[in-house]
Amino acid sequence: MTRVYLRSAGVAQPRSRTDGMEKRLLQEAEAGDARSQCNLGIIYANGLDDNGYAVKGYKPQAVRWLSAAAEQGLPRAQLKLAEVYAQAPDISGSHAAACGWFLLAALGLCGIHLQQARSGYERIASHLTAAQIARARRFARDWTPTLPAQAAQV
Repeated sequence: MTRVYLRSAGVAQPRSRTDGMEKRLLQEAEAGDARSQCNLGIIYANGLDDNGYAVKGYKPQAVRWLSAAAEQGLPRAQLKLAEVYAQAPDISGSHAAACGWFLLAALGLCGIHLQQARSGYERIASHLTAAQIARARRFARDWTPTLPAQAAQV
C-alpha cells in the first residue's frame, strides 16, 4: 500500500509507513477485534489512510477485514461489506451476497445506516432473480455470528 499526500502544487509525495495509529489498528485487527477489523476494512475500501491521505484502494484486503468483522456480528461492517460486494461486478453471486449482508445489517442498524442498508438492498435486489433473492434471505435468516480465532481458543 503506497501512501501519497498532495501539496498545494499538486505534486504527490510518498509518506512513510510509520504511523503508530495504523500499526496499532492492524495489530488489534489481527488479534480479532471486530471494530479494528471494520475500520481497517473501511480504510482499504475507501482508498484513504487513517490521516485522510490517498492510498491505492485495496479491495481484497477490504473484503478480508470487513468479512472478519461482519462474521462477528458488527452491523456497520456488514453494511460496508455489502456495499463493497454491490459495487463489484456480479461475479459468482457477489450481488446476491450483497443482498444477504444488507438484510443482515438492517437488523442491527438504525437511523441513516438503516436507510443505507434498506436502499442498498432494494437497489441490488431489483437486478436479481427470485432464486437469488431467496438465497439472500435464507443467508440472513440462518446466519449466526462467529467468534474471532483468538477468542475461540480461550
